[in-house]
Amino acid sequence: SALLRDLRRVLLQRASPTMAPSPRPQDFIKGWPHNELLQSSQLREGLLESFKHGLAMSEQSLNYGDIDNGAYMLGHPAFRKALADFLSKQYNAPVDPKTLMTTAGCSMGVDIACRMHCSVGDIAIVEEPTYYLSFTMIRDRGMSLMGVGMEDDGIDIAAVEKILKENPGKIKMLYTVAVHHNPTGITMSDAKRKRLVELAREHKFIIVADEAYQLLNFEPSEVKPMFYYDDPADPRVLSVGAFSKLIGPGVKVGWVQAHEQLLKPLANVGFIDSGNNPVIFSSCNLIHFLESGAMARHLDFVSKDLGARCALM
Repeated sequence: SALLRDLRRVLLQRASPTMAPSPRPQDFIKGWPHNELLQSSQLREGLLESFKHGLAMSEQSLNYGDIDNGAYMLGHPAFRKALADFLSKQYNAPVDPKTLMTTAGCSMGVDIACRMHCSVGDIAIVEEPTYYLSFTMIRDRGMSLMGVGMEDDGIDIAAVEKILKENPGKIKMLYTVAVHHNPTGITMSDAKRKRLVELAREHKFIIVADEAYQLLNFEPSEVKPMFYYDDPADPRVLSVGAFSKLIGPGVKVGWVQAHEQLLKPLANVGFIDSGNNPVIFSSCNLIHFLESGAMARHLDFVSKDLGARCALM
């Protein structure tokens, strides 16, 4: 249409080159993307084309659901399928759409995990240091916090075991940033991941893995999300991801990856039970971006750009 042609022209006129001539220092503390990442012509072209596809399915993307699929409580099925295909290629591991729920970002995933799987008076174990705003979400649920230190290969497992033994039955959740830890940058070792899940099964608590940086790597990585260490017969892990650090925080589309026993209760939280999944429209606008390969190309661009800037520090 004429409107879309005009919009495309304006966006491209404002767009910067795909890559800046040379990398400049980046403030990595806040996790805010620098402007060049948000202004590239490649990103704008890809999103504009994807938005057109999203609008073409407006009878679903603007609705609560459809006759064939029912209400989209866990997210639109086409987006969950596209997301599963994208993640499976990135993780080099199978991803079942049934294990994915769309969210408005990692914070929503962490928040509803606390609200639906924990109760007032429960205790959550957190790393020290860690992403400090997680404390607000945990405390909002009426829970208290107990901290354990970090070691070179991740959370201090011995300290976790000590807390579990001293507080039998009271620990209901462990919050971890297991990959590219905020703020230390540490990635938890394979052995500690396995042991942590063993402890979760033994002591009956959930693990909420904040994996906002899982896909953002400056060099090839074989590290899998915590979900892949879980046992579907007795699931304990909710892996929380988002496009905030990959596309931009304003896109507000993320996901929770968990086995169905843990995933389905999340859709029963009050605001979803009443208003349905909050990102139906915005996630449908990203389906083509994922399916076309544009997201994978943008991820490669972001990783190289930020890796170069990090090297200047």
